[in-house]
Amino acid sequence: MNKEMNTPFMATHPGEMIKDELLERKMTQKELTEKSGIKTSVLCEIINGKRAISVNVAQALEKALDIPIEIWLNMQTQYKLDLANIARRNEPSQTVQLNIPVRDRHLLKELARKFGWVCMM
Repeated sequence: MNKEMNTPFMATHPGEMIKDELLERKMTQKELTEKSGIKTSVLCEIINGKRAISVNVAQALEKALDIPIEIWLNMQTQYKLDLANIARRNEPSQTVQLNIPVRDRHLLKELARKFGWVCMM
């Protein structure tokens, strides 16, 4: 399979997972900052996709949300790889960036399968 077929059409920032976790747990950002010790401004920037998840933040998220540090760091690495692969495409018009909650991503995957699109999340 060529590189083009492995390139997703969008990159998902790990902040999206934090948003989804907060919704699922009915937790506020303030509660997460209190539980994790992450500064409010740092958490807000991560959730809005403006800051990367560092090792320290990943450790704090593991403690607060019981999601292993490896998951957070792998998501951050995958996000950076996806951005790089998308940027290398010859036809930028093929890239569509969407923000879709985790709970609805199965619908997108089904559409992608139906139309033969590559959908990696």
